[in-house]
Amino acid sequence: MEDVFSEAQVRSWSEVRIKTWENRRTNTEGFYYRFVDPTEGQQNGPWSSKSIREFMARLEEWKARGIRIGTSWGVFSMSVSHKAGYQCSSYYRKLLETKKLTDPAYAWEGGKLVMISKGSGGEMAISGLSERWNTDEVKEIEANVNRWIKEYHSNVG
Repeated sequence: MEDVFSEAQVRSWSEVRIKTWENRRTNTEGFYYRFVDPTEGQQNGPWSSKSIREFMARLEEWKARGIRIGTSWGVFSMSVSHKAGYQCSSYYRKLLETKKLTDPAYAWEGGKLVMISKGSGGEMAISGLSERWNTDEVKEIEANVNRWIKEYHSNVG
């Protein structure tokens, strides 16, 4: 597991990551697209069977609720342990590319899988930060990250 909120990691954050962090309360979709919750740990590499089960359950939940797939990967990922939204998006595309799933919003164009329609039906997924943000542990991490951003990235923001 990677702790993307450690001092060493924050020190190496790009400007995009810093802006995403700074806007986490007003753009939770953007936050969860790039990050997992503090204390969760992000898992890179192959997907565990647990993460795959959680992904598929979330996919079925969203389909049943009529939420548009492919428009809110950050919020989608909140139910997939140790995975950020970009990882869920990539995994979904892999499932489409290997024909394990089909989605009429995607098509092959010029040898590449592209989203051809974001769809007009269905609702958008909306969420705030998870309940973890109310814990003392996450509040401490949040304070540390804010301090490290000021210390190491004072020219950003």
